[in-house]
Amino acid sequence: MVESAKSIVLERKGEKDGFAARFGVEIPNGSLIFIEGGEGTGKSIFCQRFCIALLNNGHTCSYVSTQFTVKSFLRQTASVGYDIRKHLMSGKLLFISTEVTLAETLPKQSFLELLITTRSLFDADVIIIDSLSTLLCESLNKNNLVDFTSFINRLKGTGKIIITTANPNEWPEDIHNSLKRFTEIHFRVARQSMPGVGIVHNIYLEKFNGASRKYEPLTTFSVRPGVGLTIESSGVAF
Repeated sequence: MVESAKSIVLERKGEKDGFAARFGVEIPNGSLIFIEGGEGTGKSIFCQRFCIALLNNGHTCSYVSTQFTVKSFLRQTASVGYDIRKHLMSGKLLFISTEVTLAETLPKQSFLELLITTRSLFDADVIIIDSLSTLLCESLNKNNLVDFTSFINRLKGTGKIIITTANPNEWPEDIHNSLKRFTEIHFRVARQSMPGVGIVHNIYLEKFNGASRKYEPLTTFSVRPGVGLTIESSGVAF
């Protein structure tokens, strides 16, 4: 039987963290996931959470980071209890740091072309780009947006899952909104202040085309050392 979706259930020490059930349990093959939010809202930790679950469930991943080096990525994921190292060593995870590979050696206007021509990056079952807005802020524009979306469509047509993050403050609003409409699954992450509670982190699941299971539109979460993402009481969400 041909697989039509990939499970995002994460089980450790016999317990599930609960996020898969709130996010529809599985991601349909051929989906583009768009996670938007400002700086420090928690976009990267969700990429890490999806990545470890998909790897643990037997899939291969490519992970492009504009923030972490390999060393800092391993340190970060270990600090929240996500054992990425074994997958990196086995070759199931390809990690690319643009901090290292691009640095100041190439003009940012060339980053789009470099991204879509790095073929080894797209061999994996799942491709994660964190953050797309940081990486392509100077190379993606109205003139080449169709070329980029056509490239993504070809990937989706082969069953690939692409997970991207974006900060709406880093690039033009029309580019951001165009990509948001283009996605099958749209998350919005926010840090918000609630009277009597303080700062809470909320993730809104605003669109899920092709969902086969129930999902929740809002989840309040925190990040805990050694544990990772943790669901907080829905009573503090708003």
